[in-house]
Amino acid sequence: MTRSFRFAVSALLTYSLAGCSRNPNVEIVGSYFPGWMISLAAAVALTGVAHVLLRRKGLLHAVGHPALIYPSMVLLFTCLLWLCFFA
Repeated sequence: MTRSFRFAVSALLTYSLAGCSRNPNVEIVGSYFPGWMISLAAAVALTGVAHVLLRRKGLLHAVGHPALIYPSMVLLFTCLLWLCFFA
C-alpha cells in the first residue's frame, strides 16, 4: 500500500467516526427524543406562522405551488433549527 492510500483510508475513517462523538438525544420529562424530532415539530409550527404572515401580506400567489413550497419550508426550518441548537 502506498503512503497516500493509507492516508486517504485513515482520513476517511476519522471523518466517518467524527459524527459519533455527541449524542443527539434530548431528555424531555424523563424520555429521550432525537434532536431532529424536536426540530421537525418546531419547523412545522414555523411554517404555519410563515403561511399566516404570507396570507396577511397578500403574497400567497407569489410564492409558488404550495405542494413544493411548504415541504421545502419545513425542511429548511428543520435543518436550520437542528444546526442552531443541536450541531
